[in-house]
Amino acid sequence: MEKMRLWVVVCIGILFIASCGKDTIPPDDVELGKEYYPLHVGHSVIYNVDSIIYNDFTKTTDTFKMEYKDVVASEFIDNEARPSFVIDRYIRQDSTFPWTENATYYATMTNYRLEVIENNLRMIKLVFPVKLNTSWYGNSFIPATFNDDLKWYGGWVYKYAKVNEPLYIDNIYFQSTVSIPQVDLTEGAPNSPNEYSAKTFSKEVYAKSVGLIYRELTRWEYQSNVGYKKGFTLILKAKSFE
Repeated sequence: MEKMRLWVVVCIGILFIASCGKDTIPPDDVELGKEYYPLHVGHSVIYNVDSIIYNDFTKTTDTFKMEYKDVVASEFIDNEARPSFVIDRYIRQDSTFPWTENATYYATMTNYRLEVIENNLRMIKLVFPVKLNTSWYGNSFIPATFNDDLKWYGGWVYKYAKVNEPLYIDNIYFQSTVSIPQVDLTEGAPNSPNEYSAKTFSKEVYAKSVGLIYRELTRWEYQSNVGYKKGFTLILKAKSFE
């Protein structure tokens, strides 16, 4: 009788383990947050773009308005044998003008991160899984230490500040977004016209099934002997997608 009871317990245990194995979620299906940057050929997003130029030569500040359209154009295998995507950027002044091809950049997504190469600069835009307060050095591939033109990219710490939150961008509702402050650095004495100062600010917001929906990037320097800022502010806001 005892042997029979033992045999029944063992059988139940085996069945329980087997049933648990069937219900286990495969690692590839775990919620990582990859849908915040959909990569499939044909996906596109159109942006309203405000570009502000601080010109220390003419001592003027000029604002330009335009539209971007980013289209996932094709897939390829990169030099590390990873599936990657070509993204073409088109530009126009407004909807009364035709689109003109302006630039191309590249995106590679792994189970751990999203890498984007733009203007020959590789950045880690997202890390997985997407979790609140996770931080990382998004510009770690940029040789800021050895290149004076790129030094302002150094030391940026990206961070998930808001995750899975609804957001309106110019009256367009996005149900689930993630906000990523990347840098907010002020140097010198901006309130003193007699001293050097500089400002570096960058923030991005992504929405599920859409990708990048907001970007704000500011970089300017002020030299007291010139008496005016030199640099730019760029703001992108998604207006449509498909």
